[in-house]
Amino acid sequence: MKMRFARGGGILIAAALVLSGGTAALAAHTSPDTAIKWKAGKSFPSTATRFDGALVDGKVYFLGFRVDDAGTTDGSVWYYDIKKGKYVDTKTDMPTPISNYEIAVLKDKTGTGLYVFGGRDANGEIIKTVQVYYPKTNKAAVLKKDPWPGQTPSKCVSLVGTGVATVGNLAYAIGGMSFATSVPPCTDDNSNQTWIFDPMGKEGKRWKAGPKLNVARGYVATAVIGKTIYAVGGDVNDAGTLTASQVVESWTVGDKKWDDKGVADLPQGCDEAQGWGFDSGPLANTVTVASCGQWPNAIPDVFQYDAKKDKWSNAGSLNEARRNAAGENIGTAKKPQLMVVGGYNSDGSAILDSSEIGTPGKGKTAGFSGAASVFHSAGKSGASTF
Repeated sequence: MKMRFARGGGILIAAALVLSGGTAALAAHTSPDTAIKWKAGKSFPSTATRFDGALVDGKVYFLGFRVDDAGTTDGSVWYYDIKKGKYVDTKTDMPTPISNYEIAVLKDKTGTGLYVFGGRDANGEIIKTVQVYYPKTNKAAVLKKDPWPGQTPSKCVSLVGTGVATVGNLAYAIGGMSFATSVPPCTDDNSNQTWIFDPMGKEGKRWKAGPKLNVARGYVATAVIGKTIYAVGGDVNDAGTLTASQVVESWTVGDKKWDDKGVADLPQGCDEAQGWGFDSGPLANTVTVASCGQWPNAIPDVFQYDAKKDKWSNAGSLNEARRNAAGENIGTAKKPQLMVVGGYNSDGSAILDSSEIGTPGKGKTAGFSGAASVFHSAGKSGASTF
């Protein structure tokens, strides 16, 4: 799996239908307390999408990525050295190359590990495999006795995608979807499950069930403020039609259920996006969501949620619309630098290698695309579209 510099191909795009009522959804737009200004960063050495990054000791690690829409999946582990400003190939591959994942940084008995739960392999199969990569030793392993337990109501393995959050030393995997176009074929369905993973737990017993979402959906963006997890947007799969959701729910760890009514929804639907939450610094008590997708399209708008005011606003705009990008804060809470890398372009016709860095700044943001929420049919274009 050493396709480290392969360039991406195209995507077969299904017809897009604009939903009525989009204008009303945008009425909640207000100016943010803190705008995010974006500039170009270092380009990744390959086109890359449906992946994630995680920061450990000044390096952002990427545990493989999809390079084209034929499903070609590169399992090689790379990192971005923040100080040197360059990408480095670790020469290690994940045991099972996957795309469609989010990384949880956790400590186990071996040390600091980067965990991924399930995902989609190069054959188009949504899998149960749990894998971990250890930056210190540059080794990766499979947890054979603790596979990903997430399922949709039709008993299909769920693709959790971006729906993974970390609080303390526990990972929370939220929601998920299954597809009739996957390999082997399953059912178009949505999960409302929350699963909690304890890396220090007894082997074979590291998973336990948490409270269920109010709205079943997959590919939510997650963000954490204190011990409160926010499940932002996502996709609802209805007979192969994916609808970008505006729904936002919150759950404070230890509570009995997720809260849908007590948290404001997005101004418009977003799926396959990256989210960040902050306890302190210039973005204290806020959630930022960037690379807002509306599969198979993307919009450049960056949204900000004020947890104290319970309001969403537009906090700026990426220079290039993208979805399914990797994301990480490569700065600190005091001086955030929000990094997005790769992903699909605005209409899903190309996979990107570019990156952008977002920095908080004072003043109102310029422009709001005003794009209405959209839905798209998965049709018969194949499993490679997810």
